[in-house]
Amino acid sequence: MTLKVLHSVRSLHSADGGPARSVPALAAAEAAAGASVRLWTSDKPTISVREYDSVEFLNGPIDQCISETWTPDVIHDHGLWLPTNHSAARLGRHQRIPRVVSPRGMLEPWCLNHKKYRKLLAWQMYQYRDLRSCSCLHSTSEAEARQFRRLGLQQPIVLLPNGVELPDDKSGKFPHEDSDDAGNSVRREVLFLSRIHPVKGLPNLIKAWKIVANPDWALKIVGSDEEGDKKEILGLIKDLNLQDTIIVEDAVYGDQKWALLKKADVVVLPSYSENFGIVVAESLSVGTPIITTTGTPWERVVSEGCGWFVAPTIEGMAIGLGSAMRQSQTQLSQMGNLGRAWVQKEFGWRDIGNKMIAAYQFLLGRDQTCSWIEHSPEGRRAA
Repeated sequence: MTLKVLHSVRSLHSADGGPARSVPALAAAEAAAGASVRLWTSDKPTISVREYDSVEFLNGPIDQCISETWTPDVIHDHGLWLPTNHSAARLGRHQRIPRVVSPRGMLEPWCLNHKKYRKLLAWQMYQYRDLRSCSCLHSTSEAEARQFRRLGLQQPIVLLPNGVELPDDKSGKFPHEDSDDAGNSVRREVLFLSRIHPVKGLPNLIKAWKIVANPDWALKIVGSDEEGDKKEILGLIKDLNLQDTIIVEDAVYGDQKWALLKKADVVVLPSYSENFGIVVAESLSVGTPIITTTGTPWERVVSEGCGWFVAPTIEGMAIGLGSAMRQSQTQLSQMGNLGRAWVQKEFGWRDIGNKMIAAYQFLLGRDQTCSWIEHSPEGRRAA
């Protein structure tokens, strides 16, 4: 019997960040594993969906995803707080369909405190009940799973990271040029490639750059202005007189994104909180080492020899930046190669898709073993 899976997420817009890449990639990996997969959003995707042609994309009222000829065995909802998430929860309850919820980092302490009172109201009105009624939670890191338990959520937890969509060009990093065609020296580059949003910690990064700034290096900030924070960032750069060494550019996608990741000497993600931080995996996948913070689940960049793991503070970022900028190109290249090997080994979508399918089968009582599911504290299994 073919397993039928309905994924639901508010939107698939390029500016949505990681979920706009990871959710359709997960759906496609499950389809490749033999499932019949539909992906619902409240409006039409603006990302290119052609590469996910094994998945049926739907929009409009979520109830219309179910028909006499197609009823999902599992609903997998992504995100929290929004009416679309509440609609998915209501559909699962009314149709008695097991529901998996991937909070996507939205239960982390920083996120709970961002727009705190609005979320507290939603928590009391529907969000806690919707979480309590789901069959299973999905965490991309052990730290996120621990936060679920701190909030009193007792369901089983699927512990699986996001995968990495490798670029079409598998040739690896671009060779670094010491000079341009005119013989002028080319500055080395630290790259921030993510949303411009308060959770990303950009003010700390810019203030740390003031401490370590070097005329031979540039900091490039590339991202979408999600909540109007770009104006503040530009003002801070001007106030600190860093216009000569910090470049701010609009978000890029697809081949342009991969080109930036390959060209950079180092990528930096200074976030206060991340449940995964897909740009870390993408950076390492093309052989570029990473500087990130203890607010992300990437502490293994140190033990794997491919990056720096520092406090999400000005001082922490200055330590990471200073150390990275003292490395030779050969040393950074060696670190990047280690990171690339690690990501290719542990973050392939094919393996993650197969494991998520196995988790669904476990929830449906069709499989008795699934080592990547953490049972509830009482040892109960999902129905």
